[in-house]
Amino acid sequence: MRPGGENLITLEGVAVSFGRPLLSGIDARVCAGDYWGIFGPNGAGKTTLIKTVLGVLKPLAGRLDRKPGLRVGYVPQLSTLGDSLPLSVRQVVDLGALDLRGLSQAEEALARLGLEGLAEAPFASLSGGQRQRVMVARALHRRPDVLVLDEPGNNVDLLTRHALMHLLRDLNREGTAILLVTHHLGEIGPEVNRILWLDAREGLCLAGSMEEVFSDDRLKAAYGGGLALVQGPSGPSLAWTCEEGEVDRV
Repeated sequence: MRPGGENLITLEGVAVSFGRPLLSGIDARVCAGDYWGIFGPNGAGKTTLIKTVLGVLKPLAGRLDRKPGLRVGYVPQLSTLGDSLPLSVRQVVDLGALDLRGLSQAEEALARLGLEGLAEAPFASLSGGQRQRVMVARALHRRPDVLVLDEPGNNVDLLTRHALMHLLRDLNREGTAILLVTHHLGEIGPEVNRILWLDAREGLCLAGSMEEVFSDDRLKAAYGGGLALVQGPSGPSLAWTCEEGEVDRV
């Protein structure tokens, strides 16, 4: 599913802050079926923006509207919280239920992430990659219209990262809008149809299609020569190029 769907979240002239002003003039519209890559270096203001979209923080300025009744699933950055969390995997996933009627959906969410065999295992006993999968299952438990993930590829093994990216692609094809926060260029694949490039230190806030945001001049200014947006059979993606014309996918 691609743009043209129902409008879910609208930001107009939004400014965000966390102790101090970070970003301003943010204009973006999340529609059903969108796949947003919210990209920028550490300290760019990405997490602060997401917390504002989720309603945890209030905008410093501007307008932020969400469709009434919008279901949002949220996967925070992986932390050491689970080291002392006295809950089983199933209990953590059940925390994502909207109400008691949704508890039976835990099995479906666990199966989607390949966690059926770990349902009764202590969450604290899991590896970082397994914990991340549990948190995704927890977010999917509420059957979200929009799934928001804050740096899901951090501190997990490469296999887990690839599996998560494939899952997000599949969920998006099924109609779930995705907001993927990342500073890894390799996580912005051809399935991403909208980009929000942020950097509070540079006052950078660009939103649009990959072609609109990742212009040759901007990529050269940010990364030097060699990084380019190339067209592939599945759509545009970022790649390193050399003088001989060879392409290496980011």
